[in-house]
Amino acid sequence: MLVAGCPAPPSFGSLGHMDATWPVIGVIGGRGGAGASTFAAVLAATAGLGGRAILVDLDPVAGGLDVLLGVESVPGARWSGLRLDGGRLDATALLDGLPAWGRVAVLSADVDPGPAAVAQVLDVAARAGPVVVDLSRWSTPWRVAALDRCALVVLVCGADVRSVTGARSVRLGLGAAVTGLVVVSAARTAAAPPRVAQLVDMPLIGAVPAMSRGADSPLAVTALPRAMSRVACGVLDAVQP
Repeated sequence: MLVAGCPAPPSFGSLGHMDATWPVIGVIGGRGGAGASTFAAVLAATAGLGGRAILVDLDPVAGGLDVLLGVESVPGARWSGLRLDGGRLDATALLDGLPAWGRVAVLSADVDPGPAAVAQVLDVAARAGPVVVDLSRWSTPWRVAALDRCALVVLVCGADVRSVTGARSVRLGLGAAVTGLVVVSAARTAAAPPRVAQLVDMPLIGAVPAMSRGADSPLAVTALPRAMSRVACGVLDAVQP
């Protein structure tokens, strides 16, 4: 499956072997309901077109990425089911032990993960394929551990006053992380994406329309929103070596 806007599966140069380190990309919403989890999933699915990708949930109170993707009944480990115990974790075993959403291995958050566990899992996952991390809006020890490993953090923001205000607060909490902005516009009367980027004080990666998917409808890996997929291609291009 090729995504509109991506003429070929994303290429990461010489990174396609188990001893290399693939990019880790964080995604975070400017406020609740901004569409960050959906964009994180689309980004992971796009990254997985050329192989396998890993989607890591670090927002335990958001309801679980497995529910968003409709894989909550698929066998596999969630954060509570990982047994690290200081031992060496094999990258292939990690991916094979997680629920699959197309070519994406999904690690959903059902507990608060410890920062050491997050660091270990992300380091191991990055040896197997591109990693996308769905981050919480507030600072936690596990978010700090993840930010230390992100090559890029994408902030997803609506084009209304509340969203911009929330996004500015989130941006301040990201410290020195390399960041870019994706603007979700729900109405034609909303502020133009370049103006939103100026107000949030972040470089603009792209703009997408708000999705009209029903609240209880899972996101289908075979029917990704085209606008988000095109922006996802740009994000992946930005982290290529």
